[in-house]
Amino acid sequence: MSNYVDKYIDEEGNVDNKLTLNQKGFEGLTDDIELLVEKYTGIEDSAFMKCADIREDIMFLIEAILEEQS
Repeated sequence: MSNYVDKYIDEEGNVDNKLTLNQKGFEGLTDDIELLVEKYTGIEDSAFMKCADIREDIMFLIEAILEEQS
């Protein structure tokens, strides 16, 4: 398992078998998306706080792939 993925834990601390991004994974994904947008716009910080929808879609994709593999 990746350093960026853990079992899902809800707000009450219940652990699920579903895998999801942990805090390190969430932060890394956010940074990667922002850097990708900066790369193609050529404008530093152009994506800051603007990628939530993209990040969520990628998180769902990652979770779906992990679910298929388990």
